[in-house]
Amino acid sequence: MNLKCKPYFALLFISCICIVIGVQSSFSDTKATVNFEKEVLPILQNSCFSCHSASKVERSDSVTKPKGGVQLDSVKGISESQYGEVIVTGEPEDSLLYQRITLSENDNGIMPPPGTGKPLTIQQTNLIRKWIEDGANYGDWIGIQTKDTHQSDLSSHQPTVMPPITSLAFTNDGKHLVAGSQVGLQIYEWHTLSLEKTISVTPRNIHDLAFSPDNKWLAVGGGNPSAEGIIEILSFPEGVSHKILRGHRDSVMTVTWRDASSLVSGSMDRDIILWNLSDGTEIRRFKGHSRGVSSLCFIQDKEQLVSTGIDQNVRVWNVTTGELIHSMNNHTHTVHNLALRPNATSLPMIASASDDRTVRLWQPTIGRMVKFARLNAVPLNVVWLNDGSKVIASCIDGNVRMIDPDSVEITDEILGIDGWAYSLNIHPTDNSIAIGGENGQIKRIAIK
Repeated sequence: MNLKCKPYFALLFISCICIVIGVQSSFSDTKATVNFEKEVLPILQNSCFSCHSASKVERSDSVTKPKGGVQLDSVKGISESQYGEVIVTGEPEDSLLYQRITLSENDNGIMPPPGTGKPLTIQQTNLIRKWIEDGANYGDWIGIQTKDTHQSDLSSHQPTVMPPITSLAFTNDGKHLVAGSQVGLQIYEWHTLSLEKTISVTPRNIHDLAFSPDNKWLAVGGGNPSAEGIIEILSFPEGVSHKILRGHRDSVMTVTWRDASSLVSGSMDRDIILWNLSDGTEIRRFKGHSRGVSSLCFIQDKEQLVSTGIDQNVRVWNVTTGELIHSMNNHTHTVHNLALRPNATSLPMIASASDDRTVRLWQPTIGRMVKFARLNAVPLNVVWLNDGSKVIASCIDGNVRMIDPDSVEITDEILGIDGWAYSLNIHPTDNSIAIGGENGQIKRIAIK
């Protein structure tokens, strides 16, 4: 073809070459590996490190701790913060870092917070997303390394920084409280909160504790983020390991007993498993959540199971068949916890706590949200008073809020602990509550 006498075709040919080059360039950019130290680290340094750096002791001997218990200035700090969920390898949508930096600008949970810095640009959030998708490779970077105590030039009066309390469980008689953290299990006498015993367990990160109906066994749910979920069954109070269940591909976030010989577990791998404890095998696997599962509870004489998690959905399952009965999606952010109303005289009612700053009330058997209360702080956990007259929520500001389920009004706000109150439970008989959270704090609160 004579391109000189065919200017239109010449222009078309040149345009095609440009398009091909552009596509190739775009494809090449898409496939390029993100360099953490050159591309991602500067974003974290400029927008995150001022609030999310390692704990340090000031001249006054006070401790400055990373905000929200999230440390971003070292690989070790990132992997140990927020149960290992800050960055979930290969899963940006499940990574708290990516969730927070992509919230809308008027959302209270956006990072960096309003007034402390500009929101990240789309280019920056996309870069972090791709880095996580590609495996969150830090290269040679390890970050800030805390000095050992014997190497430090600080005085010997150095306050201890403890891992957060991530789960609490009362013994059936109410005499003891079991607390779970990266330290292991700690057994406290309830009324004095005096530490009686510490038990080492297999899961490095503990996310949930549950006693068997006869109080002879304690199930410990946890594992290693993006690697393995573990449920360890211990005799109680001896603390001897009886059985270890391995079947999840990511951390186990929630465990609930169905009866003395079976329990269910929910994991960040999106699956729910019903286990036969006599031989440690799976009875049934429930699939349907598009992201990690955070909480489970039984209803209808334990013939139905309610689940929720990061995908914002509250789902109802037939335990015998594994069939999905209802899926309710009124929440607009991650749901952390579910609690069944005790002594219900009509349809079962469940309360849920979410990052959208609401506690919502549901009638799961008919697949309906009834009403909701909006809080001024994100609720992390919910329980009911033993008579079902109030919902209690522990929040990221460390405080506890009481909610009337009929009017959904907040009837009381009680001073709790410093920092995030990750865990909450109610005494089986006297309506006192235990809350736990940052720096190993546990507090006993009497509810009037």
